[in-house]
Amino acid sequence: MTSMIWKIACNEWRRLWHARVPVLLLMVLVTLWAIAVLAAHHHWQDHARTVAEVTARSQHDWQSQPDRHPHRVSHYGDFVAKPVHPLSVIEPGILDQSGHLVYLEAHRLNSANFNPATEATTLGRFSLMTPAMIVQWWMPLFLIMIAYATVTADKITGILSFMRGNGIPGWAIAAGKWLALFLPLLLLLCLQALLTLAWSWHSEQLSVRLSIMLLAQSSYIAGWCLLVVTVSWFSRQLHSALLTLLLLWVCVCIIFPRGLANLAQINHPTQPRAEAEYHAEAKLKTIGDSHNPDDPHFLAFKQGILNKYQVSRIEDLPVNYQGLLMQEGERLTTAVYREQQALHDAQLAEQNESIRRWLWFTPALALQYIQMAGSGNDLPHHQDFIRQSEVRRYQLIQYLNQIHTFKVQQHDDKNTRVSADFWKKAPRPPITLPSLSVSQPSILAGFLVLFGWLLLPGILLFKVSHRL
Repeated sequence: MTSMIWKIACNEWRRLWHARVPVLLLMVLVTLWAIAVLAAHHHWQDHARTVAEVTARSQHDWQSQPDRHPHRVSHYGDFVAKPVHPLSVIEPGILDQSGHLVYLEAHRLNSANFNPATEATTLGRFSLMTPAMIVQWWMPLFLIMIAYATVTADKITGILSFMRGNGIPGWAIAAGKWLALFLPLLLLLCLQALLTLAWSWHSEQLSVRLSIMLLAQSSYIAGWCLLVVTVSWFSRQLHSALLTLLLLWVCVCIIFPRGLANLAQINHPTQPRAEAEYHAEAKLKTIGDSHNPDDPHFLAFKQGILNKYQVSRIEDLPVNYQGLLMQEGERLTTAVYREQQALHDAQLAEQNESIRRWLWFTPALALQYIQMAGSGNDLPHHQDFIRQSEVRRYQLIQYLNQIHTFKVQQHDDKNTRVSADFWKKAPRPPITLPSLSVSQPSILAGFLVLFGWLLLPGILLFKVSHRL
């Protein structure tokens, strides 16, 4: 029976080759894929070059600082860049929208900036064509145009009845038709994976991430092949098969993904950044104002420091009180801004959860979730980058405040300069790409939907294949 399925697949390839138009459409698809690969690779190289240059420049500027006051160094600030995985060539995800550089400074928790999507010209605001987009949108569309008549034409010409009359079971015919459609596209997906593996084999977590992306893409395309054969078998006329498949493509790839995203934004709106900063500043004024000498919190803090060192005046302290004040102020502002950031993250998590509950409507969005997670460019990866940046910022600023406390004389605070060797020893831990576990809910939900995407058309095809 295996040889019979293979013969049916070979006959289907021969028919498509002689029809010419399917071959032409396949060549157009391969051309689009090649253009997408080259454009995405150029975009990734440009992005990686920018990040490397900014990182090197920031490192050089930080190390080149002269002797100066620690508080001036804390406001001089530092830059950190988001680590970009080479799989971003396949799926850049939210990288262009979320930004990839964060400016670290005292008293503030800045968001990522330098995002190309907001810096592009009007013409450049069209979505970048990527290999992930080809697999998600264009490959199913070209598959529909190539194979919508794969069974319907045989029914009209009587070939299907002839094959069934010669004892060939319907499921074997369906399997051969499906194999003929799936294998060439699977070959293209494997070629894409091999090319990616060849030029980025040294990258961390590459094998796991690439395997997950390839498995998801293969399952998605296999489901579309099953759906095309099922609808073609069920339809009595060519135009009905084509229109049904095109309607399904529009719903699965365009309407449902956009609709779910819009509904999530409406039902779970996020707080604008300007409003979040306003609330943070208002809360800081209620907690404590270090610039107000009569502020209750800092009066109590001052008295606690005097009691700790058993002195009655600030001037008698063995350390610099301004440095201690900076440490306490930084602790308070960090707590408030982190609270606002946590609120924003919770709002985004509610949006994602809302979308995941209805993800079974659209396997195209399920595939996108998995591809973005695999390339390290989804929301959980970005949030981890922001958290790592904030940890580095807080450690750096408090280190400078400690230098202010113990290395700057209080009686000559403003005129004191501290050795530049202290800046070179400052804690500046590198930002690393997190493991795939940060995106586990999205990956599991995506694969569950893709499993259903394979199962449902498969069951339908098995049932309709018993019909003539």
